[in-house]
Amino acid sequence: MDVRKAGRRIRQLARKRRSGALALFGGVFSLAVSPFLILLLIPITSGLKILIVVSCWVGAALLCQQGQQLWIKANQADKGAQGEEEVERLLKPLECQDWKIEYNVPLKRWGDADVFLRSPKSNYFVVDVKSNKGRVFFDGAMLKRRYGKQVHDFNNGKDLLQAVKGQASVLKDMKKVRLVQPIICFTQANLKEIDQNNQINGVYVVDTVNLLRLLKSM
Repeated sequence: MDVRKAGRRIRQLARKRRSGALALFGGVFSLAVSPFLILLLIPITSGLKILIVVSCWVGAALLCQQGQQLWIKANQADKGAQGEEEVERLLKPLECQDWKIEYNVPLKRWGDADVFLRSPKSNYFVVDVKSNKGRVFFDGAMLKRRYGKQVHDFNNGKDLLQAVKGQASVLKDMKKVRLVQPIICFTQANLKEIDQNNQINGVYVVDTVNLLRLLKSM
């Protein structure tokens, strides 16, 4: 088994984002209190005082907003890492059955492959782990998700099916194998509108309950 662990890279990304957010919050504090120190130490006109206070507090508000956004992104990264770690635990029994599993395989395109597997019969799979919530459905072209009556794209219009198929193609060339079957595994989403037994444009879309069953059946 590869030394890389599921979720490690994205955990590092979450820590980096959280550190950046804390640095921004430190800037917020500095800008918030600095006007009072300036006013106490330097005699200046009332008009200039107002300008200094307003400028510092506007800057503090902007930094606070940026820090909050970065903190949210850190939480999202942690959620993604939890999904990858959940799948790693799920796949652990396969290692005792002569499956070979690699996590976070770096690719030249399409980002890292979350999971790359070789079965005892030398069948190959790549699994893209998604921790998104909502009701996932296929609109005839792309996977999308519903929250109530609202429909949302994934990652600002990212085509998840095309992305994991791209990963499979790159891995096929990297590993010099005949075929790599692409799979998307959702750890939290509702897949009632998805037929998990059949491919969508060459990709299996499953939840964690069905991932192990699918791999063993193939």
